[in-house]
Amino acid sequence: MENDGSRRNFFRYMSILGIMTFYSVPLHAKTTKAIVNYQAMPNDGNKCDMCMHFLPDTNECKIIEGKIDPNGWCKFFYKNPNLKPT
Repeated sequence: MENDGSRRNFFRYMSILGIMTFYSVPLHAKTTKAIVNYQAMPNDGNKCDMCMHFLPDTNECKIIEGKIDPNGWCKFFYKNPNLKPT
């Protein structure tokens, strides 16, 4: 019966360790501009400031490292469905 207590403590410790690891590791990492073929000019009228990944407050992207030109473009461009037409 003594093993049941230590086994229970072991699993309790392992579950806490797993939860702590999950919350301390980012769920995704950003990639480089070269990998996504980033360019600092629009492509067929599509540009970063129209993309769902673009963060206008900081001129950053959710998936690309570093600062992003609002007029740039990459192969992961996806038009923001919440963007109001001008």
